[in-house]
Amino acid sequence: MLKKNNLSFGRIKFLFANLVSLALIFSVEIAGQVTAVRATPAPERKEDFTWWYASLFLLILGLAGAIFWWLNNKKAQKNSALNSKSNGKKENGWEVDSLDTNKELEWLRKNQKLVGRKENQKPKRKKRPSNFPSTEMVLNVNGAEVKQESSSPKTNGNPPTVPPIFSIQRLEFARPFEDLPLSNDESLMNAIEQMQDELEEDEEIRDLTLRVLTAFRTKNSVEALSQAALYDLSSSLRSKAVTILSEFDHESVFETILLACAEPTREVRAAAARGLTKLTFDRADAWTRIAETGEEGRIVQAARAAIESGFVDMSFDRLAHQDRKQAYEAFTLMALLIKAGETEKIFNALENNRDMNVRKAVLHAIKVTKDQKALDGLYLMLEKNNLPPELQEEIDKTIEEIGFVTV
Repeated sequence: MLKKNNLSFGRIKFLFANLVSLALIFSVEIAGQVTAVRATPAPERKEDFTWWYASLFLLILGLAGAIFWWLNNKKAQKNSALNSKSNGKKENGWEVDSLDTNKELEWLRKNQKLVGRKENQKPKRKKRPSNFPSTEMVLNVNGAEVKQESSSPKTNGNPPTVPPIFSIQRLEFARPFEDLPLSNDESLMNAIEQMQDELEEDEEIRDLTLRVLTAFRTKNSVEALSQAALYDLSSSLRSKAVTILSEFDHESVFETILLACAEPTREVRAAAARGLTKLTFDRADAWTRIAETGEEGRIVQAARAAIESGFVDMSFDRLAHQDRKQAYEAFTLMALLIKAGETEKIFNALENNRDMNVRKAVLHAIKVTKDQKALDGLYLMLEKNNLPPELQEEIDKTIEEIGFVTV
């Protein structure tokens, strides 16, 4: 019994050993296969550029075909133009390529009598019309043009026009303008107070104050800028103030800029002259407005500034201008000078100006203003007795119209 049990145990042991061996063999084989799979690298995938090469080839081929077609088309157009030009020449009866110079010369020598002029034959002169002027009437003996009379200006058959100054019979009142508004802005009020502080000597602070005033187009800012333009210690700041006022372009700035034109400092005068060119309102009203103030000192100061700035010298030619607006502006300035008693320039032009129309226009301005301050000058001119008779007669009439009789 024991032997039988040992035999069964041996079989079981043998079978177990066989199973273990088989499992080990299978495990080794599977492991080898897995290692082989892992060790073998996968083949790399290469990109195929065949399609791109084919597309590029087709594109180059199409471009070359287009260039070839364009060149052939251009050549055909050129040949067509040449052919049409050649055909045009043939239609006109000649062709350059078919011209044989030697044959033509030979034909000309044989037929010279037909195409040449006979020796004794003279060309027939066309008969001149009876009313056609002869050469002698146009040219003098030396062949130069006959001098024409130049004493009278060319008027093309029309009488010379009368300057519009003679149609002005009175001095119109100045048109009113809208005042600038007042402002109580805190920054503006501080700037005005700073500008009026006579103890402030720092120029940089005053310059900063001008910049603040520039931002306010108001009546009180114009007054502060006018004070700075006329009385600031720095000529640079005075010129800046004048420039700011001109940029405001309002009637209330005219008188200040005019007075700045008579400034001794060149920098300020230049700024004032530039400023006056920027103003767009009517200067005739500006001159009249000063005269209407009735303040003698103010009127005299403005008149002297106009003289020193050169306005008066320019205004004499404008008196006889064909533009009525310019003529009236010059007339208002003459009225301001007469009212101020600054008549030296006026009577100098009346006596010595080369243009008689200007002299008569000046006298007309005196006549229209009817100001007695001009009488002394008129009497003095009559005493000199060096004026043309027609001008002396007009002066007599002017004195009578003002209300006095000559002595």
